[in-house]
Amino acid sequence: MDHKHKKGSWCLHQNQAISLHTWAFSHLDDVFYFQDASEDNGIHVPFTRGIQTPFQLQAMVSLGDNGAISMDATFDTNDVKFHLFTLMVFDAHHTRMLVAWIIIIRQTCDDLVEWLTPSKTKLQRKNPKWKPSCFIVDDAPQELRALW
Repeated sequence: MDHKHKKGSWCLHQNQAISLHTWAFSHLDDVFYFQDASEDNGIHVPFTRGIQTPFQLQAMVSLGDNGAISMDATFDTNDVKFHLFTLMVFDAHHTRMLVAWIIIIRQTCDDLVEWLTPSKTKLQRKNPKWKPSCFIVDDAPQELRALW
């Protein structure tokens, strides 16, 4: 019973996918990428949400331009096995600041490119010359392929 009480305090629906969908539509200013799972000509398109507040966008524009951006991922840490990617930038004191989260059902190179591209586009709308000096990832090959 205790687990249901805790879950009910932050879930908008019993089904986590529906809960995320409901949250995304009530926070449109904070969602930079939105893709529901679907089939397109026999190809499965994965569920994906990219979340970034206006404050996080501004931090990424100012600290990420000619600075380091780091991407870290967690796997299988929730009931529905979503992958959670976190983008971070660093200030002058090398303190990290979380600037975006991406929730995705699978992790392939194409899936990563699919949400990295709109993130970059949104940043370059704020600053057309925006470009990080480096992008830090762990050794996951699909993350490296998505960046090059």
